[in-house]
Amino acid sequence: MMKSEFSILLAALWAATSFAGSLTVGCPTSDVGEFREIAEFAKSVGATHVDASQIEHSLWQWNADRHDPYPNWSMHRPSVFKFIVPQELSPYLPADYAARNIRALKERAKVLRELGLKAVFIGMEPAYFPEQAYLDHPEWRGARCDQARRARNEYYAPCVENPDVRRMYVDAVARLCAACPFDMFKFRCNDSGSALCWSERLYAGQNGPEACRDVPYGKRVADAMSIFQEGAATAGLSGAKVNFRASMGPESAILPWLKSGQSVNNMTAQGRVAAYAVGFPNRFTDATAPLLGLTRLPRIVQQIQTAQAHPGADVEIGLRSSHELCAMELLRQHMRAPVGEGPVAKWQAVRDVAVAFVGEKHATELAEGYEALEAAVEKTESFYTGGHLFLLGSLHQRWFLRPFVAFPGELKGEDRSYWRDYIFQAQTEKDADNLLDLQGHRWLSGYGGAVLSDMAISRGALPLAEKARGIFAKACERAWDERARRYLEDQAWKISMYICIMKNARNAIEFQSILDRTDFSAAPRDVSPAIDEQGDLRLHKINLIIRAEIDNSLNMIDILEKAKDPVFDFAASYAEQTIMRLGPKASVIRDLRRRIAIMEAHRRDFLRLYKSYNK
Repeated sequence: MMKSEFSILLAALWAATSFAGSLTVGCPTSDVGEFREIAEFAKSVGATHVDASQIEHSLWQWNADRHDPYPNWSMHRPSVFKFIVPQELSPYLPADYAARNIRALKERAKVLRELGLKAVFIGMEPAYFPEQAYLDHPEWRGARCDQARRARNEYYAPCVENPDVRRMYVDAVARLCAACPFDMFKFRCNDSGSALCWSERLYAGQNGPEACRDVPYGKRVADAMSIFQEGAATAGLSGAKVNFRASMGPESAILPWLKSGQSVNNMTAQGRVAAYAVGFPNRFTDATAPLLGLTRLPRIVQQIQTAQAHPGADVEIGLRSSHELCAMELLRQHMRAPVGEGPVAKWQAVRDVAVAFVGEKHATELAEGYEALEAAVEKTESFYTGGHLFLLGSLHQRWFLRPFVAFPGELKGEDRSYWRDYIFQAQTEKDADNLLDLQGHRWLSGYGGAVLSDMAISRGALPLAEKARGIFAKACERAWDERARRYLEDQAWKISMYICIMKNARNAIEFQSILDRTDFSAAPRDVSPAIDEQGDLRLHKINLIIRAEIDNSLNMIDILEKAKDPVFDFAASYAEQTIMRLGPKASVIRDLRRRIAIMEAHRRDFLRLYKSYNK
């Protein structure tokens, strides 16, 4: 068969069978009005399910001990008891919090029923209980589920083999499904504060209660998934599908036990289920985070091509924002009609979207902007371990908000607390002061890390991002209508912020690498004869970094003040700020100004480490 004939056949197969599998859409939304927009979009692309399980961040989990950052991995993740609080758990879980979540859920369910769509629950289970619940009911305690280098306290998931725990779960799932038609559940397990007893891949090692130790692991997994099927069936939703994913252990020990509708990492008892992501259902895999909705159109086209090559596959669309107009336009055009194979078809699909924003005359140039931006992202995409560098460093370590000073431990009061209270660090204060201690792991430190990051960012990503910014800025003047113009303008601002984030990351890595090569116990001495190096080349380089970071902060303030669409995921109030979520825009601008003032005030602290002839 000729290649062109194969492409025609593939197109016919896609048109006929593309939705034999499920097509789900997920997107963070702030209210039911925005959720309706996403649900209507889902309907327009032929989706079967919409993620309706969004929750108000469970700050009460972190408030139990603000000294421990670990709950930040679970506060944004839905779990059943964050919606439904059984009577037995009412002394330990906040009923008012759950009531707010269930009210919002019922509003979303009404929208889905009106549109004839089903709901998918995407969260984590079995999720840990507060410690007091186990002190009062020791028989409930299941596996320890924290990561020791990232937590100050121990956390335990409940044992779902315990009959009382199981009953609470089944009843709560039934009430949950009565409120919203969930017939599909996707859970992260054995990670982020969830665990099944005696799993091989728990951070704390295999552990659990003696009461269930002899239960075969595959049966244990199947039993856990049956909870959600039984609860859904009680609410009249028979045939619910449940998928457990993440570190589930040897699949060979699990698959023979799985029942109909159950899967582990997209594997059923019958074999692998073809399942593909389009967009970014998991923000921790997105190399543009913590930016909100920076376009990655070529990557999404490529994902669609992969999914369309497997007719009948399950597809999960993940939008990062309801303002991702180009991604939504692309998906409307091509989730029903095939993209075609190869780079030429990929380019044409990107250009088709560009036509929708700037017209035929200027579409090629805008398409080149999309391509340049994606090429920039690819230059740093490998800087990933449990999350991308910009997420783990720029956000979780507050790189772009904390001051670069010689002795951060000497900062007092708000000069320290405004950033130290919001970084992910469960070890010592010395570890907290090290910019490159990323959740207890220093995987990009030292001179080698500085060289690699500089090559990837300065020589690779930055020139491409600058090119893309220029193209998007010019495209604003050529937009078809006001909505397109504003979208392109906001993308130009986000690219500008992306450039700032990259420069900040490069500077943070180089700055720390210099400090790591410094003997803090030695007296400053002249190590260079060059007059422009002021006695020590390290001081010269640090001064350049400090000046660059002050300028970078000023640029970020300018972007935040001028961009109309949110550049980051801002919390609604300062009290709702977390390690993984910035405070309101006004507080971020305030903190950037504070950062500048602190760095200016502590410039001369470096003279305690490096020789200078300026006194």
